[in-house]
Amino acid sequence: MPRILLFDIDMTMVRTDGAGRGAMDAAFRQQFGIEQATEGMVFDGRTDHGIFNECLERHGLGGRDLSSHFERIAESYLDHLPGRLAEKGGVVLQGVRELLGALADEDAVVGLATGNLRRGAAHKLRHFGLWEHFAGGGFGDRHTVRAELVRDGIAELETKFGLAAGSAGVIVLGDTPLDIDAAHLAGARALGVGTGRYSPEQLREAGAEFALADLGNTPEVLKILLG
Repeated sequence: MPRILLFDIDMTMVRTDGAGRGAMDAAFRQQFGIEQATEGMVFDGRTDHGIFNECLERHGLGGRDLSSHFERIAESYLDHLPGRLAEKGGVVLQGVRELLGALADEDAVVGLATGNLRRGAAHKLRHFGLWEHFAGGGFGDRHTVRAELVRDGIAELETKFGLAAGSAGVIVLGDTPLDIDAAHLAGARALGVGTGRYSPEQLREAGAEFALADLGNTPEVLKILLG
């Protein structure tokens, strides 16, 4: 039975150097005339749906019209994101390309568990030439609770590959305690990657079954993911 591997994007696989935040701020400026709309907000491990909703509410745009405002700001954000990615450049983090290349030859289903909107995830990963490595997954379009998108990702890939529900071992790779908690709430194990704000030690303390400083040692990572 192939293992399902679900990767987070930001600060687990890539660093976009603020392109996402810049696109959000540009969207709020364009749609509502609000400058620096996301200033002071923490994005780590959260979903875009939750971030947008919080930002709308903090600027008095919540309530009955929250859903329509979300759709409006999300579309504007997606329009701005490719340009911001081109402007900022960003980097693929150590070992990610090599790991994804190696997994293509293994009996594993490789997908995403990311708080990004699905189209936002595609923009980011296409920018770095990584999108085609992923068969699907869970995304931040509908959920504010990260565990729910992890469950969605597992279900989508089980259906796509004809796997019986709950039959495949699942490992979620992420860089925050929220990634670890979401994995466990969805019945998966977690590999914490210390390339973001949290060290491997902090991710182990958060409950990660495995934790590494980065994904640079391909044989070691493969042993964890497929062993």
